[in-house]
Amino acid sequence: MAKYTNLGTSSANFSDMMQNNGFAIVTVMNAKIYDYNALASGNDPIITSTATADEIVTALESEEALCELKTLKIANVPQEGPTKTVTGGQFSNPLVKFGKTARLEMQDALGNSKALEALCGGIQEWNDALNGAELNALHFGEDFASAKTILGDSFFIDRATGQQVKVKIIFYQFLPDSLFNLTQDAEGDATVFDMNGDLLTTEIGVGTVEGEVKAHGLFYSIVEG
Repeated sequence: MAKYTNLGTSSANFSDMMQNNGFAIVTVMNAKIYDYNALASGNDPIITSTATADEIVTALESEEALCELKTLKIANVPQEGPTKTVTGGQFSNPLVKFGKTARLEMQDALGNSKALEALCGGIQEWNDALNGAELNALHFGEDFASAKTILGDSFFIDRATGQQVKVKIIFYQFLPDSLFNLTQDAEGDATVFDMNGDLLTTEIGVGTVEGEVKAHGLFYSIVEG
């Protein structure tokens, strides 16, 4: 078997990259889309206030996704806040800040009916065929999609080694805007598919210094891939 010295001796790992070496984010993620309500309810829910991010990721990887996004152009997560600021004292200085909002803004290069139904409010219509059902139409109306859980698969670049370090990004509860803008332009750039929405605060288990797991509200987590 061939041996590659540079790859075989790389010491790049998630912990060193995040804590000590520094990292660069150079590409988008591939993403799997799941129904949040199905994951957070039932007899054996996956997303709970006691389940850690690692446990949730492991459980998700054994679940069947509604669809996959493998042709994203961008996947940005802007935050805004605070939503409330308490001021006081002689100079009315800010004393307490509270409340953040976060969004996930994705842009896909290619359309996919499953993704448009899951994230953009589309409705797939199927007809009966001899060898199984076939997609007959894709409808858009006043319908809104329900909350979704998104598991992203990507890599960061470790500054010290220049190596790729695999990461997973889990967005616990993404509520799509459910908007689809149909753009047709013969001379301009090819149309893109916007899949934007709000990230809702979701309580999961976070490990403490004392070795305990406590519930904490999160928008998303970046974990070792």
